[in-house]
Amino acid sequence: MIPEHAVFLSGDAVVSLVESVMERLEGAGGGATPVLVESLRRSLGSAEMVPVPLLIDLALGTLRAERLGKRERGWLFTERMAEQCTHPVIASHHAQAFIGCNHVLEICTGAGIDTAALSRTVPYVTTLESDSTIVEVTRGNLRRSEIRNVTVVASAWPVEALTDLEAFDGVWADPSRRTERGRKRSGTDYQPPLASIPHANVVGIKVGPGDSIEPSGFVSEYIGFGKECRERVLWKSEHMTVHTVSLIDKKVSWSRSSEVSPLIVPTAAYLIEPHNAIIASGDVGTFFAEIGAGVFDAMIAYGALNEEPPASPWYKRYKVAKIDQGVSVRRIQESIRELGWGSTTIFKKRGWENDPEDLRRALSFASGGPPGVVIVMRVGNGHQTVYATSVASRESL
Repeated sequence: MIPEHAVFLSGDAVVSLVESVMERLEGAGGGATPVLVESLRRSLGSAEMVPVPLLIDLALGTLRAERLGKRERGWLFTERMAEQCTHPVIASHHAQAFIGCNHVLEICTGAGIDTAALSRTVPYVTTLESDSTIVEVTRGNLRRSEIRNVTVVASAWPVEALTDLEAFDGVWADPSRRTERGRKRSGTDYQPPLASIPHANVVGIKVGPGDSIEPSGFVSEYIGFGKECRERVLWKSEHMTVHTVSLIDKKVSWSRSSEVSPLIVPTAAYLIEPHNAIIASGDVGTFFAEIGAGVFDAMIAYGALNEEPPASPWYKRYKVAKIDQGVSVRRIQESIRELGWGSTTIFKKRGWENDPEDLRRALSFASGGPPGVVIVMRVGNGHQTVYATSVASRESL
């Protein structure tokens, strides 16, 4: 990177310039049209301190970070940084594991959100980042937040200069799982590979929820935020010794206390749809069994009960209206007409190869009718169609 560009990216003047580009992008509908790009080139002229494409990347990334609730005041993001960085609430959760540590090594700084959270928890943080643009943008972000106990090192891991690894009693790593050729699904293909992450008293490694992971001695934490399973973190720490599912925004966690399997049942009065973090953990069957729910099929992630389940952050609740064996557009149309459901009816599937939206387009609905829920699910070697209403929606009326 040109030294002048580096100084500008880590300074303060870049913020107002990027924010002005953000305003122009929003005024143009959010797209970087050729006309807008040329207009920016002309308006900047010889005062251009960084290439226009980079300014637009920073503007688009910062706009995205704002929409995702990731931006602190004065922080900037490229689109890649905004997409891949941790949400600040989740970063604060990560950092709690390092309470009591003195010096944490962070591998792959990214936008610096985890870095900032760590800096507020431990006395010293050394963070490594190989992308020179990200290094300078993040240095500016941290400085504008008056974070002074972080050293940003412009290097990939491993670093020959860091010979005294015993100085670090904590390691946090967020290795890259994407390349120009696509998403990497194996820990051996991450950059850096998982096996290269050094040991410490506390080690946390962010990985893909469904990726193939080889390192032993770690436990997994599946992190839910909103409706999504946002992350899987490998922990080697006294604070977490069993596989756990955590819903960060709900401030609840669950760990299996047994390995029992749920009963397979032929019918039910209520269904529960577990949070995606429970599904991602692979422990959904044990979860159902522990709360007394059965299943229609051992491989399908809907719990079945004959009594109304209590409200819970761990699942959505549905009251079953009827169940048809098989999948028939004609019978579905007849049932929707009989139930009087409107066009806001939700269609879901589990273990069915067709697109539920294609099914929706083949149907007609009652004008102004209430919404229902149609679930097509595999059961054994066949399928069944469940008609239900959302208990949560009914309670909110």
